[in-house]
Amino acid sequence: MQIDAILCNHAEAVNNLLYIAGGGIEIAFAQPGPPPYVCNLGIGIMVTVPWGQTNQQHVVDVELLSEDGQPVQVPVSPEAAQPLHAQLAFNVGRPPGLTVGEDQHVCLAASLPGLPMPSLGKYEFIVRVDGHDERRLPYRVAPAPGTQMAAGPGTASGPSQLPTL
Repeated sequence: MQIDAILCNHAEAVNNLLYIAGGGIEIAFAQPGPPPYVCNLGIGIMVTVPWGQTNQQHVVDVELLSEDGQPVQVPVSPEAAQPLHAQLAFNVGRPPGLTVGEDQHVCLAASLPGLPMPSLGKYEFIVRVDGHDERRLPYRVAPAPGTQMAAGPGTASGPSQLPTL
């Protein structure tokens, strides 16, 4: 399968059509203040399904990794956090009039309004179908132009210094 994906400000899939606003984003500018840095974004996804893989259940997984390759933890309650992981399931049939061997397309969307990014730096969204055929979408959280942000633990502006005992 082939995966086409784009980061945007907002994404919706309606009647197998993909609607995106602000497509092609790759950076969020954080305002001064402590983390987390709240980002509003979506992912528009189009999967090309070959003839031989129609009439089967498939799963699209979306993960967010930090620049060191670790899953990004997001709050799920006031006391708990877990890695960002979204799953979108689909099954595309063979409509009448489809030519034997013809591919089909499935449009999907994941909206992530108010996504709390834990620090400044580089991130990567990984999109997979059935555990493989991945697509990688780079994303970065940076200080807003003209602002100064203090370095501290977990920021990309410099390594944190821990006292030696």
